[in-house]
Amino acid sequence: MTFRSNRLTVGKLAAGFSTFAAMLAVGIGLPERQASAQVQAVPREGVSFSDTVTARVTVETVDEDNRTVAITLPTGRTVVMPVASSVTNLATIDDGSLATVTYSEVVTMLNLRQKGPGSQDARREQMRPKPDPLDVATGRFTLTVVAVDLAKNTVSVISGDGGAVRTYSATSIAKQDMLKKIKVGDVVIGMTTPLMITAITK
Repeated sequence: MTFRSNRLTVGKLAAGFSTFAAMLAVGIGLPERQASAQVQAVPREGVSFSDTVTARVTVETVDEDNRTVAITLPTGRTVVMPVASSVTNLATIDDGSLATVTYSEVVTMLNLRQKGPGSQDARREQMRPKPDPLDVATGRFTLTVVAVDLAKNTVSVISGDGGAVRTYSATSIAKQDMLKKIKVGDVVIGMTTPLMITAITK
């Protein structure tokens, strides 16, 4: 019995050392991988614009107590947003129903690809019949610049598969400086972050 107990103890120690060694190896290697991922995620450009969107959506759930609504946007992205106090008709909105919502969002242009091979690849990417599920879930977009008005400090973009032209105003010096660096035909990579629903109707 003593021998068996000792053998188990030795086995446990050996397993413990193996686990520790494995953890140490992972611990040593992990920061390098994390640092690499962080470096890759850093954008070359990063300018944010405020925007207001009105869209026909599917209402997934309505939480009247917390005043939040989960909706699926026309892109297929599902988001949960708080509802402004000015909205008083939440009780009339049913789960699973269609509704028209107006909401505020932040559009962040993370990167501007100038004309060239990278731009061509991005255009091919945005012309895919089915968007990438991860792009949909995170609000990542790929758009093409169709107009730059330096006099009015605006930039207009459109999705590669068509749709509405979106125009954003450069209201700060940083944004206005960005406009001077881009031209029609450039490809914009960025993210959208929905903020708050300000109106919702059946």
